Order: sequence, then C-alpha cells, then structure tokens
Amino acid sequence: MTDIDSIGTESLDTVVALDTATNGNQRRGFFIKRFEAQQNHPLAFISIGATEAGEMVGFVCCHMLKGEFGSDELIAVLDAMSVKPESQGHGVGHELMSQLMTMIRDRGGKELHTQAGWDQPGLLDFFSATGFKLANNLILERSTPDYTDPTRTELDDLSHDKILVRSLAPEDIDHVVRIDAKITGHTRHDFFQRKFQEVLFESGVRLSLIAEIDGMVVGFMMARVDFGEFGRTASEAVIDTLGVTKAFRSQHVGHALLAQLQGNLATLQVESVRSEVEWNNFGLLGFLESCGFEPSQRLALSCALA
Repeated sequence: MTDIDSIGTESLDTVVALDTATNGNQRRGFFIKRFEAQQNHPLAFISIGATEAGEMVGFVCCHMLKGEFGSDELIAVLDAMSVKPESQGHGVGHELMSQLMTMIRDRGGKELHTQAGWDQPGLLDFFSATGFKLANNLILERSTPDYTDPTRTELDDLSHDKILVRSLAPEDIDHVVRIDAKITGHTRHDFFQRKFQEVLFESGVRLSLIAEIDGMVVGFMMARVDFGEFGRTASEAVIDTLGVTKAFRSQHVGHALLAQLQGNLATLQVESVRSEVEWNNFGLLGFLESCGFEPSQRLALSCALA
C-alpha cells in the first residue's frame, strides 16, 4: 500500500538521495532552498512523498505562480519529481501526480506546468499518460556573454548604453504597476506587491532592474537565478516579468535592461538566461530573438485542471 503525505525539511536527506539516484545529479542546495521557502510561504508550495512499508519511494515538488510570464491564472509548476528505480512501473508516479493535481485544484489552481527535454522519451511518455500536452509557451534561452571575448557583439557590450539602468527600489512599485497596466490592460498591484516583497526582502538571488530616461521610469525587468529546477545542475537566470513604456520602445530600453542583466549575471558566473513566451506574442519573441535568444531543447508542457 502506498501512502501519500506532505513533506518538508525533515525529509531533505531522503529527497536528495532519491533525486540523485534517479536523475544522476546532486541538487542538495536546490532542495534546501525549496524547503526553506516552503516553510516561509506554505501556500505557495506543494511537496508530497509516497511511502511504502515505512520507506519513501517517491516525491513531487511544485510551486504556485500567478502573474509570471504574462499569465493571469493561478498555475502550479512541477519542477522536481523522482521515483525510486525499483518502484518505477508500479503506479507510484501516477498516484503522486493524482494527489498533487487534487491539492492544486483545492488551492484554486487552473493548470499544472512543467518542462522536459525532447530527448527524455520516458519522462515525456509519463507526462503524456498523466494528461499533459504541449503548452502554448515557447522556452527561449541564451548563454551569458563572456566580456573577456573580443569577438562579442555590440548587444553584449554595456559601454554603448546611454539609458540609466539601476536596481529596483521599494518606491518603484507605482511606476512598475503603471507600465504593466498600459501593457496588460488591467492593474496588478497585488501581484507586484508580492513580487517586490520577494525581490527586495526575501531572496539574495533575484536580479531586478529599472530603466530611466530623463528621470522617468520607462521600463523594468525581473529575473531570478535558478539553481536546480527541472533537473538542471548549471546555474541559470529566468526572466519572468518585464515591461517597457510603449512610447520609449524605439529607444532600446529593453536591450539596455537585458545588457545590464547579463553583465550582472556574468559577475555572478551564471551560465545562461531563459524565459517563456506565448507562441503568438510576436513582439516579445522578436525582441528576444534580436537579443540572441534561441529555442531551447526543452519542451513546455501543461495540464488543464479545471
């Protein structure tokens, strides 16, 4: 009989051992941060484990998002999952996924998202069997520039920037909400209050920037450093929220923000940066393409829960 229960810091060693055994990568730091964040914000995370005869044989971890990547729905993102090799093929993963989906629905979640490499047929088969389909989002990524390389492009060079780009400050929230409302058509003050709290007070690995022209805030970019989501071991930055005032888009505000972000990431020795974009958001796709982003070798997957 398989029992499914919530897990947390007390299960850290077991989770790390299971994850290492099935994925081949040691991600202890990732799970330490995950369980600490879960303790501080229990409604924003779901972590459950499957136990048989007193031994944990599998687990799943997800976090809840609302507003990132342009979505207004409350969604869950499954970014860590493992089942003990000896227990695979016996329904443990399906039981975990079924319970996870029930818990997400109970919290008002509308969709469950995840990612998988195109070269992971076993994982893709599992996700297909549990109701996932290709999502409408495309995953784009690029490497962080090497500023010691004389062949780097002008895009990667900060010296040409005439736009003031600085770190986000608490007093910027009204400017950011205003810019976002012009883009999305509605005011998301509650969402940005939560983002500002996270950016300014709760994490040392978020990198959020403001662009100014003649003392006026004309753009913003919010990113975080990912140290282990979706089984990755290399450090990677994720751009999840950005906006530029329409009247200033022709003045390369977005490029200035991204150039500064990449400079900061290079200092931190972060290897790459990624984002997710709806397939028909051609303006944003064109901007990211002009900044050197290319399609990732990973597929965005989603499962409707309504």
